Amino acid sequence: MGQQQLLLLVLSTVIVGLATVAGIQAFSENQAQASQDALVQKGTSIASDIQGLAGKPTQMGGIDASSISDASKIINRLGYESNPVPAEGAGAGGECEIKTGGSEGAIDIECTSDDSPQTVTVGVTPSNSNDPNNDVVSTSFSSS
Repeated sequence: MGQQQLLLLVLSTVIVGLATVAGIQAFSENQAQASQDALVQKGTSIASDIQGLAGKPTQMGGIDASSISDASKIINRLGYESNPVPAEGAGAGGECEIKTGGSEGAIDIECTSDDSPQTVTVGVTPSNSNDPNNDVVSTSFSSS
């Protein structure tokens, strides 16, 4: 082989190697983003379910969010088996924990995953549903 052909062979090998590394890096970043998106979706879904329960009278299976001090009652009413709730699609260790406390009627859903770089916290305050100046559902992110 000629010197020019060897140089082209080495150059093409380097280019293919760099493209492979770039592809792996892009895949890893997309995987982390997909995990985070799954956590946001699961947390928002749980918050929506809690808001639906708060809108029902307690005699019909609803909850009075302002008087709940234990998350197990919410877990039972939502039909989940345990707290934390598994977050499918969020990667290894993906789960959402429902927490009560803080301000009156405020319920937090804290979602974490081994594959996500941040913790997702979705807060729901059902008592704000009649107040146009306050949000019923809020979402925040923090580094884990």
